[in-house]
Amino acid sequence: MAKYNIEYSKESKQDLIGIKQYIKYNLQEPETAQKLILKIRSEINNLKHNPEINSIIDDDLIKKIEIRKLIVNNYIIFYRIKNNNIEIVRIMYGRRNWINLL
Repeated sequence: MAKYNIEYSKESKQDLIGIKQYIKYNLQEPETAQKLILKIRSEINNLKHNPEINSIIDDDLIKKIEIRKLIVNNYIIFYRIKNNNIEIVRIMYGRRNWINLL
């Protein structure tokens, strides 16, 4: 089984920072913030071995760019596979109107 490389988009890096800061400062839960970020990164790293485990999002516009989603707690990790690379496109809170933000 091929092992894939993980690449984070600029937006996904900013998403991670925003998630951590929101939980740490707004919710006053620094330990929870750190644990969540570690869990998200761990789940992303697990994609290296089987990135096709999650199907392409079934939306006419998104299907064309072949974005998949992985759910971790209340967050959705959006990614696509290109050759031997997994590009993490965005990481968003699940209740946001994410279709319009992709």
